[in-house]
Amino acid sequence: MGELGSIFEETAAAGDGPRGPDVRVWAPVSASMIERGDEVLITVPDQVPFEDGEVPRRRGPGDPPGEVSLHLSPQLKPGVTLRLRGQGGEHPSSGRPGDLLVTLELAPEPEPEPMRRGGWVLALVLVLVAAALVAWLASARG
Repeated sequence: MGELGSIFEETAAAGDGPRGPDVRVWAPVSASMIERGDEVLITVPDQVPFEDGEVPRRRGPGDPPGEVSLHLSPQLKPGVTLRLRGQGGEHPSSGRPGDLLVTLELAPEPEPEPMRRGGWVLALVLVLVAAALVAWLASARG
């Protein structure tokens, strides 16, 4: 996931060359996702604006193109900004990346996943079997 730190810390050491642009994104997460400590994939651009063009964004190890993986902590609060050092845009001359700043936005709780097709078929079969059993019992009594 990269190294987290304060957004106010200075990461540049003298003589390392200019840093690329920081990239700021907002991540919609629900309160239950934070409470459970879920891992979420956040959409992040692979190319970011810089000066008169675009530069590539440096991805963290294991992150798929266009996304970054975040492991949420139950201690996080909505509105907090996480800083992923070295995952921003790369400077065109030095190659040195800026940081990725991810602000957690509170999103509504996700809807429960609807029953899959196999589940609906099973429920329908059970209803039909129950109806047939009730009809059979009614005819056996009369």
